[in-house]
Amino acid sequence: MSPAASPKRRLAGRSYLVLGVFGAVLLGFLWDGCPLGALLLRQAVHTKFSGTRQVTPTDLETWLRDPNRPPPLLIDVRPKEQYQMSHIDGAELLDPADPDISRLRVVSRETPVVLYDGPGVVSAGAAPALIAEGFNRVSNLDGGLFRWVNEGHPVVDASGPVTVVHPINWKWGRLLKGRHRP
Repeated sequence: MSPAASPKRRLAGRSYLVLGVFGAVLLGFLWDGCPLGALLLRQAVHTKFSGTRQVTPTDLETWLRDPNRPPPLLIDVRPKEQYQMSHIDGAELLDPADPDISRLRVVSRETPVVLYDGPGVVSAGAAPALIAEGFNRVSNLDGGLFRWVNEGHPVVDASGPVTVVHPINWKWGRLLKGRHRP
C-alpha cells in the first residue's frame, strides 16, 4: 500500500487546481469578445425570459437564406444612432425610447418576428409586448447583434456592408471582438 498523501501535498494540489480554475475563468472574461461573459449573460436571459423563443445566429442566417420558409420580420430594438451605425440587412428599427408599434398594425399576426438588440437583453424583454399585441411567432436573437457579428455574420449601414457595431459603452463593448468595435 502506498502511504497516504501528506496534508501539505493535498493542500498544494488543491491550491494549484483552484488557481488553474480561477485563471481559466479570468481568461474567459479577458479573452477578445469575452466568451465567458457572453455565455453567462445568455444563460441569464434564458432564465429570466424562459417563455421567449430564442433563435441562434446560425439558425437565423439559414432561415434568411431558405426560399421555402417565409422570411421573418427583423426588428432592431436599439436607439437610432446604434441602428444607423450597423444592423442586420432588412431590419426595421423600433427605438426602445419611443416604441411606436403602430406601423406593425398592418403586419399579419402570423408573420414570424425576430427581435434583437446589442447583447440580446432588451429585445428579450420586448418580446412579451409583441406577443400581447397578438403576434404569436416572436423570437429573440440569442446573444443579440454582438453574437451575430462575433460569429461572422454580416451587418450593414445605409451605404452597405460594415464591420463595426455600436458597443453601447466600454463594459458592454467587451462582449464584442475587437475588430467589431469602433
